Amino acid sequence: MRINAIMTAFLILLSSNLQASTPEGEDKKLTLEECISKALESNYSIIISGNNLEITKNNVTLAPFLPTVTLGSRVSDSKLNQRNYSSQESIDNSVSKSTSVINSASLNWRLFDGLSMFASREKQIELLAQGEYNFRSVVENLIMKISTHYYQIISLQNQVNLLTELVAISQVRYNQALTRYNIGSDSGLEYKQAKIYLNSDSSRLMLQKENLKNGYLELYRMMNIPFESNYIISDTIIPERQLNLNQLLEMALEANTSLNSIRAGERVALLDTKIAISSRYPTLDLSAGYNYNINRSQLFPSKFNESNGLNWGLSLSIPIFDGNEINRRIKSARIAQESARLNILMAEQNLESELRQLYNLYNNNLRLIEFEQESRESAYLNLEAAMEMYRLGSLSGIEFRDYQLSYLDASDRKLRALYQTKVSEITLHLMAGELFKER
Repeated sequence: MRINAIMTAFLILLSSNLQASTPEGEDKKLTLEECISKALESNYSIIISGNNLEITKNNVTLAPFLPTVTLGSRVSDSKLNQRNYSSQESIDNSVSKSTSVINSASLNWRLFDGLSMFASREKQIELLAQGEYNFRSVVENLIMKISTHYYQIISLQNQVNLLTELVAISQVRYNQALTRYNIGSDSGLEYKQAKIYLNSDSSRLMLQKENLKNGYLELYRMMNIPFESNYIISDTIIPERQLNLNQLLEMALEANTSLNSIRAGERVALLDTKIAISSRYPTLDLSAGYNYNINRSQLFPSKFNESNGLNWGLSLSIPIFDGNEINRRIKSARIAQESARLNILMAEQNLESELRQLYNLYNNNLRLIEFEQESRESAYLNLEAAMEMYRLGSLSGIEFRDYQLSYLDASDRKLRALYQTKVSEITLHLMAGELFKER
């Protein structure tokens, strides 16, 4: 009996088993683009990061350039009881009442502060750019997680198919051993050992199916869809054409999201230095106001007193000495600026090192795919020949098991090489800053 026939029969059985293990209803196929789209719409980390970005946008204002205007009103009322005692012990009682209403409007406007207001405005814009990079980083990392998990599910499905094939071969071996035992041409030891191998392979298949189900649940969680959803992934892992290391390095140093966020941080540190230096310069403030007052009191000969009028003024403040506090702030800001510059150099160095190491791993896995494919084909032919020899009784069960496991190991190594190559590809695109750009 050839392995092709066994594979066809048991792949049909696998399909029916997978349909029976999923919830009732028609399965809906998912593509990678659909998974990413659903995750970007409803994943909680994306929503929270988007809210943080909105807060950062709200913090970009023209407030440093604009005046402040306030209105005020104050009403007070008093009642005073007086008693006067004369030398003849007579008492004179009197009551005095007074009411006061004060209304005011005031304007305060800083006209010059050593250009600190311009630096503050630029700092707000740079913080917004940094917030956008942080949001982009969350999006990119989610896309990477979704993509790697998507291909992991494909790999798990392929492993389920492989183990199903292994169980099918073990079942055929067990049936042949049992038949020989029943006709008395073999001892009971062989068919019992074949049964042990069959149970072991079946157990491994059940565990792998459990891993596959859990893989779908984790994908549903990242997509933020109901766990009772009935989606399936039917796809293959196909590596891209070999990536170019020099192009990846050039794109990474220019467009890597984390690196650009650190660069925005350096610009913020530079603006903090400018803000600190502006404290050395004079400040000029304009103030203006309008007051309207009404006073009513029995002590006044008139019924009430009313006053109103405008007032304005300019205030100039020149810092002379503040205990060396301005110099201390400037020195600290310049140290922070230098640290930010060194942080960029360190980040560029780390990025290049990590990218080169990952590219070596990617390149190695890409070559492994070809080697493992050749090994799998050879192991398949050996297993096919061994199966025929075992059927004819010229090969022992232990030797047959070695061929069977050799085919399993070669197939598993190929699947792992494919998956690791794809994960390396995705991570390289992420480091080059083009993962989000592709979507």
